[in-house]
Amino acid sequence: MRAENPIEHWDWSLIRKRCAREATRMVHRHDDAEEVVQEALARAWRSRGSCRTPDAPLPWCLQITRNEALRLIGRQRSTGTVELLEPEIDLEDHGARGEADQAVDRIDVTRALRGLTPHERLLIALRYEHDCSHPEIAAKLEIPEATARVRLHRARQRLKTML
Repeated sequence: MRAENPIEHWDWSLIRKRCAREATRMVHRHDDAEEVVQEALARAWRSRGSCRTPDAPLPWCLQITRNEALRLIGRQRSTGTVELLEPEIDLEDHGARGEADQAVDRIDVTRALRGLTPHERLLIALRYEHDCSHPEIAAKLEIPEATARVRLHRARQRLKTML
């Protein structure tokens, strides 16, 4: 008797819906979000055998989506075509002051991150975007764990003062 492969039973429509929501949250534009989702799901499909949690693929797919969104944002920045918000969107019409405040916070955080050194941004990205632990950060940067902790702490303190 052959054991069932959990990959064969992934709910791709649910995964697509959640990835679309995550992509829209990150890139803000519908067309860009669609591009991100398409590339992320194609990447997930091609590498589905390497998913470490085939019984629960959603977090893995969401991380691929985040990575694709960051790649798109990086490409847009290098070509000078990045838009933080679509100009035709009236935030008040979409419910809200809360969304407008979130947009302003996002812009503030982006500006503050630009004020950090590239190494500090890398530490913050590894910890909060890629959800790496202190030992993982230390291994990736080939530094002692205590050094990684101290440098991350200092980067957070600088970020805090800028915000």
